Amino acid sequence: MNNAFLPWLLLAVLLGSAPALQAQSAAMVLGEEISMAELAAAGDEAAQTARLRDRVLASLIGRYVAERKLGATPAEIAELLAYNREFDRRDRLQRTRKLAELNERLAREGLGGDERTWLEEFRAVLIRLAKLDAENDRGLPADPQEEATFYAPWVEWWKTNKALHEEYGGTVARTQAGPYAQGARATLVADCERRGLVKFLDPRMRNRLFELLAEPPAVAVPPEEVDFTPYWKRPIPPSYFPD
Repeated sequence: MNNAFLPWLLLAVLLGSAPALQAQSAAMVLGEEISMAELAAAGDEAAQTARLRDRVLASLIGRYVAERKLGATPAEIAELLAYNREFDRRDRLQRTRKLAELNERLAREGLGGDERTWLEEFRAVLIRLAKLDAENDRGLPADPQEEATFYAPWVEWWKTNKALHEEYGGTVARTQAGPYAQGARATLVADCERRGLVKFLDPRMRNRLFELLAEPPAVAVPPEEVDFTPYWKRPIPPSYFPD
């Protein structure tokens, strides 16, 4: 074989293998690889796409929080803890009053069988909760550092959703945890891709990811009702027990 031909043959081999090599990676996010093998381990196609979404968002949201200094401050954590303690105090008082009321009603004559059964079951629940309160009170005092570690991500979650929505807009999902800036996250990923912070190396996975990000939420918050004020900055609501 002509030795002059070898470099061209080597180049052809490398170029021919490039797609196969590239397909081993699904994406590069902030310089970190997300491999196809990692995604395949998640399961079927839907699970793989969900894992890609979670990995991409975790990296980008982490960077977003750091850049915009959205981490929880000691004062914010203290505010949340104060709210929780006051809510617990009021709730205990309400349950104590309700238990006394139930005892009074159960002591009366003429209660129907169904009503008495329901009241006794209700009273048993309140007694169990009171015992649990007493056990918790006898336990070790809460460690301030552990409390801060536990609640910091919660404060950060609310601040981040508010900041994302203010910057990118989009649909807001109603979740048990609170309003979730779902549409803003899709725009964030697209924005970071334009800026070169995210590179999708597998076109099919990229398309699946953006299709997933574009799906409407199970329950959307109407635009006029969007409010990212966290619950601990609102008045404590009345208890579920009537006074």
